[in-house]
Amino acid sequence: MRINELATFKGKKVVVKGWIKSNRGSSKLGFLNVIDGSDIDGVQVVYKKDILKNFDEVKSVRNFSSIMVEGELILTPKGKQKFEINAKKIDILQEVDKDFPIQNKEQSLEFLRENYHLRARTTLFKSVFKIRSELMFLVDEFFNKNDFTKVSTPIITENDAEGAGETFTVTTIDNNDYDNDFFRKKVSLTVSGQLAAESFAQSMGKVYTFGPTFRAENSNTIRHISEFWMLEPEIAFADKSEAMENSEELLKYVAKNIFNKCSKEIEYLDKYHTDIDLAKRVKDIYKTKNFPRISYKEAIEILAKNKSKFSEKDIKFGLDLGTEHEKFLAEEHFKSPVFIYDYPKDIKAFYMYLNDDNETVAGFDLLVPGVGELIGGSQRETRIDILRSRAEDVMIEEKEIDWYFDLRRFGMAPSSGYGLGFERLVMLITGMSNIRDTIPFPRYPKNIKF
Repeated sequence: MRINELATFKGKKVVVKGWIKSNRGSSKLGFLNVIDGSDIDGVQVVYKKDILKNFDEVKSVRNFSSIMVEGELILTPKGKQKFEINAKKIDILQEVDKDFPIQNKEQSLEFLRENYHLRARTTLFKSVFKIRSELMFLVDEFFNKNDFTKVSTPIITENDAEGAGETFTVTTIDNNDYDNDFFRKKVSLTVSGQLAAESFAQSMGKVYTFGPTFRAENSNTIRHISEFWMLEPEIAFADKSEAMENSEELLKYVAKNIFNKCSKEIEYLDKYHTDIDLAKRVKDIYKTKNFPRISYKEAIEILAKNKSKFSEKDIKFGLDLGTEHEKFLAEEHFKSPVFIYDYPKDIKAFYMYLNDDNETVAGFDLLVPGVGELIGGSQRETRIDILRSRAEDVMIEEKEIDWYFDLRRFGMAPSSGYGLGFERLVMLITGMSNIRDTIPFPRYPKNIKF
């Protein structure tokens, strides 16, 4: 049985298998806090010398050792917990070595990043990764309730959806003779499932893909990793406003329901972060009636009036907004999530719908407090001549993605969608400021130890 199920066994014999979080005692009486992954508080186990044959052994066993406890569940209405276990038998399954690096005392995030394989044993990362798991379930639940079809898109692909060239090549040979390679051409790990999702939206109407993506971006920042999870919905017959509406509904749904799933974890992280009111930040997301929406040009006007606050002060049309600009808009100016739409075409992807002004595209970003850009999306370009011209601008030849152009030739309906970087969503909900602390085994330049 799991610790989170114990309340239904009051007064009965129970068996719990878990790890020791703390162990304290005297010559005749001891107390263990035992955790098993189902509840971050664990359960208190009382053990006595006159009952346990191996009392002295249990008294000296180290934290994080694995054990099995047999005993009686006793109600403790006046205690911190509503119940505890009076142990009749404790078996030590595997004791921790003396040099075990993780301790109950607070340890720096930098130190824990050197021990990715062990850091989930701390309450901090147990909370973060529990929330991560539940967020994944909530994402799927939201789209299922809204009649979306989940599509599995390729991990190995021949296209670079963003046209940025920052891809990991997949090869079985040591040279560049791709004609003799496994796929007989140069292929890469996917940077996005969007293009494939577009093809299925033209059949299913509303689809989404949710899986790992890879970018060989040599960036050592707290906001970038090389392997991450991307959520990418695609909606046929929708314009950018409808895509924005869907993304807002999604964010509010997961923010509201994560409290039902992970109340203890949110409470713990709220206390852990002394610099932010995490619970308020998450609640403000779903309590905000409508996220503000402003055009890129309006955003530039706001930023230009406050340029003294930024290191990048040359604020004019064509500027690719930096993190400092994004955070200012979301955290200081609007104090809420905010949509920015109609960006200059020269700083956005080739597949975005070209507006009538011929200088902007029907793209949008959602900026959120504490993170900056969380979501990026657009209405897709359906006019094949314009798509061809835009692809040429970023050195993408039509023959490289001829199937994508086929969609336009074969009756493509208007379509819009967006991409949500899942680890950034985890940052938003958990308050973790470094993206490397939101994924179990982060990949970044010069690091692939595990």
